[in-house]
Amino acid sequence: MSIELLDKIKSMNGFEKDTQNYYKLIACIQALKQSEHINNAFLDQLTEKNTPKLLINIFGLLQNLFVSIDALYDMTRITMSHKYSININMNKNLHELKYIRNDIVGHPTHRTYQTGGVGFSTMSLDQTSMKMIVYETHFFNKKMHEVRYRKIDTLDLIDDYRSEASVIINEVYSHLSKDIIFSELSNMSLQFYETLLLDTFDYGLLQKIKDNYSKDLNIKKESHNRVLWRISLLEMLDNWKEVDPEKKEFVRYMKLQQANKLYEMTSIIENKAPMLLTQPTPELLKAFFRFIKEDENRATHIKTLKDYDHPYYESNLLHMISLTKSNSKARKLLNWLKSQTSEYKVYTIGNALEKYKNVQA
Repeated sequence: MSIELLDKIKSMNGFEKDTQNYYKLIACIQALKQSEHINNAFLDQLTEKNTPKLLINIFGLLQNLFVSIDALYDMTRITMSHKYSININMNKNLHELKYIRNDIVGHPTHRTYQTGGVGFSTMSLDQTSMKMIVYETHFFNKKMHEVRYRKIDTLDLIDDYRSEASVIINEVYSHLSKDIIFSELSNMSLQFYETLLLDTFDYGLLQKIKDNYSKDLNIKKESHNRVLWRISLLEMLDNWKEVDPEKKEFVRYMKLQQANKLYEMTSIIENKAPMLLTQPTPELLKAFFRFIKEDENRATHIKTLKDYDHPYYESNLLHMISLTKSNSKARKLLNWLKSQTSEYKVYTIGNALEKYKNVQA
């Protein structure tokens, strides 16, 4: 991670002094610079075996990385007016950091979950070292008791954080260091959406959006930038072939949904108000919305269904399937989701399920 770039970003602070934004950016930069000192201090103590010192180092590392990721989000929002340059969830280690930190540092003695239930976490001190954290969580929900075991490589965690932070800081600096005139990204994105309505997937136009955006912001190949990620979702969806008519209809809906999101994002980047675009709701999704409306408590499980790596993705999905006996189409949809092994496919189906509040079934 480049301390020099952070100093340059600090010197380019264009916010008026004595305003919230001015001091928020200063706080973000300080947190990120402090983070490097803490990471280096941790790496200097890798041979430490004294248990109290080991624990204070591990607790400090997890809390430090947790705060650092918050600082990256806040810095991108405040300097770019959006968070499209940061997509931590695309890195598996960093995506799980929030669960690990909450289990070990935040709420080990009583962690509650949005979907119901409570968890208790204990570290396996005889197996834990500066290089490897080992712990288990006992999850209880009514009569169910599930035990989850985790091993975390701290060196991988630090390396992944540094790689992500470096890319994000570079994009923020590129954004601030020149007057960017975006290349009609929103118009091209709207045009792409309109071709999808005609059941045509214009790869050339999508590639042009990708190339122009990457060039405008000087984006590195290893970036997990959200605009580029949406484009990769669209490419994946176009290669997703189904024979079943209801599933084909659902895939088409997801393509339109992601293209709509791309149009909204590129409009925001260009400081334009996007038009409201609507997509006809497929039959399987209508059935799922009716299933949820029968008992709104079921909605608490939906959020985890787009996250293949969520600790309770599988258990929540199986619970939802067990409730669909009287709704064959909702059952068909959830079993289709269950059959997916691609995190991208899980995300796009789960993302569609999340829209139930905005659509009339």
